[in-house]
Amino acid sequence: MPITSITIAPLPIPESLAGQAGADFTASAELANLVSCLLWGNNDFWVSPAARLEGSRANDYTATYLWAARDGDRHVGRALLELSLQDNEQNGYVFVAVHPQYRRRGIGRRLLAEAEALAGSRGRTTLQSWSEHPVGFKMEGQAMLQAETGYGSAPAASPAVRFATSSGFQLEQVDRCSRMPIPADAGRLIGQVESAAARAAGSYRLVEWADSCPPEYLDQYAVLRQRMSTDAPLGELDYEEEVWDAVRVRHKEENLKRMNGRSLVVAVQHAPTGDLVGHTVLEWFPEQPEVVYQEDTLVLRAHRGHRLGLWLKARNLQRVAESWPQGRRLYTWNAAENSHMLDINLALGFAPAGDEAAWQKKLPARPEAG
Repeated sequence: MPITSITIAPLPIPESLAGQAGADFTASAELANLVSCLLWGNNDFWVSPAARLEGSRANDYTATYLWAARDGDRHVGRALLELSLQDNEQNGYVFVAVHPQYRRRGIGRRLLAEAEALAGSRGRTTLQSWSEHPVGFKMEGQAMLQAETGYGSAPAASPAVRFATSSGFQLEQVDRCSRMPIPADAGRLIGQVESAAARAAGSYRLVEWADSCPPEYLDQYAVLRQRMSTDAPLGELDYEEEVWDAVRVRHKEENLKRMNGRSLVVAVQHAPTGDLVGHTVLEWFPEQPEVVYQEDTLVLRAHRGHRLGLWLKARNLQRVAESWPQGRRLYTWNAAENSHMLDINLALGFAPAGDEAAWQKKLPARPEAG
């Protein structure tokens, strides 16, 4: 039964973490961190309130909205809604978290209703969300919900799955979350880099940078980032190709710096044409020094079949040991149906850490104004 003593209200994005507005934002951020820690049993996905604030600021590409559920002064639930402003304007991306002690009281549903109403008022017709399920949840005899892609599943009894399905969401896709210990075995990496380089000799070469793309590659790198937005398997998720240019690349880089993040990029250049035809990105935050995140990896279709993906990722792993020696664990996410990239990850030393379920809900059409 819903309880009425819990208040739900918008949580403004403050200018800074100072004052009451900053304290409220910090409390909401720490609630998100607590829920993640209790789920995974570690703080590997902890994000500082300062980084969350920088990532939530208004910009030309994304509008972010927050709501807080409070029991008195205590933050017990939160909802975050992100709206793309330059592409995929049919979508809203919603994330709801409730403290375990306050679940099954209608709080999450109330938070979701607030986000859904705002998304609908902004003309959004689809909501998407994601839930995380650490390795070990697939217990024998436990009922599983199959993804629409036919690859991967989520535990039907999970609180997140129950909440999503009862709220009208459909499980469209499952990504595997994989983890590997770092620094990686140096000898194995040398062998992988050298064998891939020998296969690509004369046709391809690697280009590397940290944090900021060299100006001479900026436009080509924007093309790769744009293609990455839809080249990875998406199942039936309603998602259109993003629009990238040099300005957006610089915005992304500057936003990561404001969040106190760092990046390492390796791109592969087609020697006969000089075109960049693939890239891979790693990100690291000094506030969480033991954890490194694998972001994009892409090789354009016309250039696949030459072990370029393995070459890119193995070389960037070598750079991690050189640039971020504090790193101890590396995480990556790939669609369960993306067998090629999963095989590359296994060759590098990754092992399954869990799954991430992708959910989608179609919103009812809003009546036309009379």
